[in-house]
Amino acid sequence: MKKRKQLIILFTSFLMLTLTACGLHQSETLVSGDLTEKNITQVCNILRDANLSNVDVFQQWVRSAASGDSNHADEVSGFSDADCRMTVMLLAGDQIRYNSTEENYTGNYLMFDLDAIENNEEFLILKENEELFTTMFGEMPISASGFADSLPDRWNKHGIQVDDSKWSIISILFKAYKQEEAFVGHTGILIDCRDLEDVGSDYLFLEKIAFGDPFKITWVNDEDELIGILSERADYTVEDDEPSPVVYKNGEKIGELKR
Repeated sequence: MKKRKQLIILFTSFLMLTLTACGLHQSETLVSGDLTEKNITQVCNILRDANLSNVDVFQQWVRSAASGDSNHADEVSGFSDADCRMTVMLLAGDQIRYNSTEENYTGNYLMFDLDAIENNEEFLILKENEELFTTMFGEMPISASGFADSLPDRWNKHGIQVDDSKWSIISILFKAYKQEEAFVGHTGILIDCRDLEDVGSDYLFLEKIAFGDPFKITWVNDEDELIGILSERADYTVEDDEPSPVVYKNGEKIGELKR
């Protein structure tokens, strides 16, 4: 009987070690792709480690989008989902420093974003940063020194800064069609994971490509690899007579999308 009890204890200990090892193995297999119920917890742990804000709310957004749940949608708004700019403002907005904002936004480019923010209870958390939101992502004049300087000029004008060393805001600037304006057509968060163990690569890029699309993560080795991946997207192509979309990291140019 005593020997049998010892065997049971040994077997239980072995089973626990095996389960633990499996858990560790699972944590090593976070791969590029859509955010789902299977990987959201692991991704949120990385976001918290990077000192990003509102991670619990972000987790709810992901689960709502993944399940197709639109119960939080207000009847006034046709949108029960977030986009790239709303996602960046949720996770980073509380930690962006600035001196001023553009008031009384009158543009058209952000009309769907603002409709979702103002009329959907799930996104009201962004309301307090609405002027910063429109200042960073809305239409802006083309800089006198060239298209590529338009976003840095806007950030410098309003003293916009991101100081955290663990994450950065990636912005892609496009020229407005037949207008002397520029706008942020896509944005995401690049997280430095070099001090983390058992991750897929050095950097993790988190984005929401568009309304109705899944939240997505992409492992990259450096900024050049990220620019190459973004350049392959057909939605980001431009006419031959228009400037190439410019990519920025925290308001500083790091490259252009390859044609």
